[in-house]
Amino acid sequence: MLLIKNLPFSNVAASGVASVSLPVGMSYNRIFLALSGGAFTKSMITDIKVKLNGKVIYQNTGSRLDLINTYRKRGVSVSYLCIDFTEPDAKDMGEQFIGNVNTAQNVSSFTIEVTIAGATTPALDSYSEFGPPAPLGVIAKQILFTTSFAGSGKFPFKLIDVANRGAIIKRVHFAHTGNVTNLEVKKNGIVMFDNIPTAMNTFYQLDYNKVAQTNLYTYDPCLDNNYSNAVKTQDMVSLEFNLTTSAADTVTAVLEVLDLLGNM
Repeated sequence: MLLIKNLPFSNVAASGVASVSLPVGMSYNRIFLALSGGAFTKSMITDIKVKLNGKVIYQNTGSRLDLINTYRKRGVSVSYLCIDFTEPDAKDMGEQFIGNVNTAQNVSSFTIEVTIAGATTPALDSYSEFGPPAPLGVIAKQILFTTSFAGSGKFPFKLIDVANRGAIIKRVHFAHTGNVTNLEVKKNGIVMFDNIPTAMNTFYQLDYNKVAQTNLYTYDPCLDNNYSNAVKTQDMVSLEFNLTTSAADTVTAVLEVLDLLGNM
């Protein structure tokens, strides 16, 4: 593996969208954002978009991505933020790099856009961990869905329909403001995750050496680091995520999937 500093971001300002075009040809395992300058924190990164051939394949905020990396027990620092297309802790070595972004063929552009708000004199750099060149294949995506719930109760949260089946779900993170209490997951009418309360889910994840984060309910079928347990949607007729809330809330689901570029 190689660790290489990328070209400089353009338009790095106190408020605005900084961007960088990454060279194509190599396989991107991980991209590290390096924050420096005056009064510039991850909470001031209000949006990150990674685009492949102009299509957004990975999106998040700085703070929420940091929570997800902390849950996964990846490296966390006030000055660095990791965009990870791999699973370094996978028990099968072949599964560690499934999803890295291969750009040797069928890729014309690969870019990152970072929206900054409320900084003072920010500076932003990035570094890429490369693997051997390979043609574009299955890639790791982070896709956002946001829904508001008017009060307490049990509500469906639509994420994947039959038109988008084929994606393989590694995890779903439900970011909320404190009112999500339980989650039920059903595939083809069969219960896979039985209305599990937050406390039980937190302990279950701790027992597998994961660290649940406040106001981030994570559904993780691969928490034992066996990615053969990921939820396959190719054969799905229906896939339900049913959240229970104790009060009104707006919830953003971060869907982590393995997928082809042209699908979701």
